[in-house]
Amino acid sequence: MFSARRSGGRAASRVGTPPMTDGTGRRTPEWFARRTAAEPAWTGQPLWAWGPPGRRPRPLPARPGPYQPVPAWVTALLGFTDDRTGRPRALVTSYAGARVVLDLSDGGLVGAVDERAHARASATTRIDGEQLVVSGAGAGYLQVSDLDSGRSRWRQWCGDVRSLATVTLAGRPFAVLTGGSPHLEIWSLGADRGARLHTLRTGSERISVLAATEAGEAAVLAVGTSTGRVSLWRLEPTPAGDDVRVEPLGEYGFEVSGLVTVLGFADWHGRPILLGAAGRVARAWDLPAGRPLGPAFAAHTGQVNSVLAGRLGERTVLWSGDDATVRAWLPETGRQLGEAFRYPYEAAPTRTIGVEIGGRPMLVTGDGAGLVWVWDPERPYPFRRDLPSGDQDLPSSDRDLLSGGRGDRAPDSLGVSGYRLAVASPAGQPVLLAALPGHPVRGFEPATGAEVELPPHGVPDGSTLVPGEHPVLAGIGPDHVELWDPATGDRIGPVPLGRNRPGHPGTALPDAAGDSGPVGPVGAGLLGPVGTGLLGPVGTGLLGPVGTGLVDGRRVLLVADGTALVRVDVATGRLDRSPTGHSGRIRGLALGELAGVPVGLTAAEDDTVRLWHLDAWGSSGRTVLDGHGGAAYAVTTATVHGRGLVFGAGRNGQVRCVDVTDLVRSKRAGRLGDVEPDAGGESDGPAAPVADELPPEPVVVLTATRPVRSLAVVRAGRTDWLVAADGSTLRWQPVGEPGTPGQTIEVGAPVTDLVALPGVLVVAAGDGLLGYRPPPDRTG
Repeated sequence: MFSARRSGGRAASRVGTPPMTDGTGRRTPEWFARRTAAEPAWTGQPLWAWGPPGRRPRPLPARPGPYQPVPAWVTALLGFTDDRTGRPRALVTSYAGARVVLDLSDGGLVGAVDERAHARASATTRIDGEQLVVSGAGAGYLQVSDLDSGRSRWRQWCGDVRSLATVTLAGRPFAVLTGGSPHLEIWSLGADRGARLHTLRTGSERISVLAATEAGEAAVLAVGTSTGRVSLWRLEPTPAGDDVRVEPLGEYGFEVSGLVTVLGFADWHGRPILLGAAGRVARAWDLPAGRPLGPAFAAHTGQVNSVLAGRLGERTVLWSGDDATVRAWLPETGRQLGEAFRYPYEAAPTRTIGVEIGGRPMLVTGDGAGLVWVWDPERPYPFRRDLPSGDQDLPSSDRDLLSGGRGDRAPDSLGVSGYRLAVASPAGQPVLLAALPGHPVRGFEPATGAEVELPPHGVPDGSTLVPGEHPVLAGIGPDHVELWDPATGDRIGPVPLGRNRPGHPGTALPDAAGDSGPVGPVGAGLLGPVGTGLLGPVGTGLLGPVGTGLVDGRRVLLVADGTALVRVDVATGRLDRSPTGHSGRIRGLALGELAGVPVGLTAAEDDTVRLWHLDAWGSSGRTVLDGHGGAAYAVTTATVHGRGLVFGAGRNGQVRCVDVTDLVRSKRAGRLGDVEPDAGGESDGPAAPVADELPPEPVVVLTATRPVRSLAVVRAGRTDWLVAADGSTLRWQPVGEPGTPGQTIEVGAPVTDLVALPGVLVVAAGDGLLGYRPPPDRTG
């Protein structure tokens, strides 16, 4: 039926199949709760790529994330290297005190979440050669815990703890802590217990934050107060090594009075420096010289929550973050480099730290929703970057770095045209169909990207691909639309457009209120002008999207006519408008079968996703999802672990999911009078229909940074992956694996369509196509 062919410079390029990895979960219902072990890293390289020479999409490798190690509000991030494995890790604390060790390379959780400490401040230290976690809590306890299990080694009363630092002096670990009073406590730490050595009054002002660094045989302690003052103290071991001597070194101050929120030490071109922030101002001091490195940095519009040293391109810079942005600047000038990296979500960034992963300096940001992102300026997703208007401190190479030249700034307008994708299955063999409006439909072997010949049999070059469960090719005639089966090339039949009997093509169709109006002249009205509507890009004609499927063995077209939905019986040409419609234009449409029931799904500008029973067209569509930021653009459906799920997305980037299994079954049972047998096979009468006042409860499964216009669900073994197109970025989210990180792939061109085949996801991006094997099954 199909034969392989060469395609004149457009042949698919094969990419070696890499090992695969894991992905992210968010708050999910009970039927999502399936947790499994992590797998080796998945690089996310495509199986194949197809497109014009020089314009074929060139995606970057996948990177895991975001991670969600805690349920909400990351209050503290502490990066460190695991002594046993050499892997970069972070100690993550949430607002409720839950604390977990996160592997920053793959998002795996190291051991169990420790919810007993309710820690406000945490640090790591070595005690008797073992790396352990030291925590202080508002409940008044100092605790030492195992790194892996979170099991407490010991707890001792110490009073309220709001900031904590650890140092090692003469081979012995010590902790310095404060509860917000003007006093410090110094503790000696052991494997089985701790001992308070000193209580030191540092002045009359309340202490807000501490930081410490080791300097030879001694240590330097920085103490920040509620009035913008910072004092330095030298900690030195006694000759016996079992006690600490403390002496003041000097005092610094910010230019504005306010609470010191951040303190930390760093290396700046081989010299130790102190970093700090109070309010919206950040500053750096040269420790040996005892003076500021330069003017304060005051470009932030919110309270600064992080200051650290890192890199921007080839330059060493300081990074600072507030509740909306992360910015690079030079301490000698106090001048920002480039534009701010802006966080796109409502959940504000709460902490940013620097780590090294694979020899590359990276930034790690936690937010108010409990997410943790690992990123760098060259691949800043999800942060958004803008080309600066002009900055004398920014070299041209770094301007190029900030300009975002890989398509990540491409517009997300509804008018973006691209390949339309569908899947045909002749003799059970799936074939990918791809077509640009007004161009011939092409066929591809999904696993290799090899182009295959489609049966011609009189199909005109101008025919348009109509996607759906059973796609068709459509071409417009003088008074009808001609349909063909793309799998066989056989003509299905015409759908006439001339005026006819009521309820048939070309006549007045009843609207939601029972009124009617003429379809219009040949080639217009229901099907829109030639080259638009059904036969053109979505959003360019009088109609919205169109889909096709089978209902009771009969092929039907589902056509979005503005705010209404029209079902077309292909065999008879009968048109039936839905009794009710959306209050906004329909932007997305999907057909499928859930719990054995054929359904249609529509996403519209009234912010809702509706479900339609295709075998009972007289019933109204049921709203199953809303909350898409004012408009819903994309919808898809899948059966996962025996449950019928609907996914919708729209303007605010949130992808919402709802389980409609019981709704569909109960609705059908109530309509048909189906009898549900009990366990013994006896019937208790018809099943009760679902109550309209008790809609299914939706959940947010991921949030993109832009409006989402394409969704797909692809299966790998027994694992299902939800994929959302976020501009030129693919977000992969495992369905049913909470706490497991997702995957992010930047494809380098705007994504215009997605389609899932068994074990393969095909992406239409820019002028070409990409085929991806999803991450492997982790269910064992």
